[in-house]
Amino acid sequence: MKNKTLLLTFLLAGCASVSDIDTSKIDAACAQSCTANYSECLGKFTLFPLMAQHQCTDAMHLCANACPSRVADSPNAGGTTSRKLADLSDLYKRGLISKEEYDSKRADILKAM
Repeated sequence: MKNKTLLLTFLLAGCASVSDIDTSKIDAACAQSCTANYSECLGKFTLFPLMAQHQCTDAMHLCANACPSRVADSPNAGGTTSRKLADLSDLYKRGLISKEEYDSKRADILKAM
């Protein structure tokens, strides 16, 4: 029974993935910060590891979406600024990033306009 539970856990864990995030398209410092936060989030002990993994994955997606583009002159940079700010605000409201991280990333997004 224990082996079946362990196997099911590994199978379900694969559903929460950040492999679809292309960090080469976002600001390198911001991508590194998001990745560090994701690793820290995954490293925390929890009674519900699958739920925690999904929350960490969601936070990583939001963080990456809030990052400015690697190329500031990209045509989509202005069109997605409001979405990035909304995602960043959501991260802060959910307690997944600190006030300092929020302020710093907000400044980066606005600077990239």
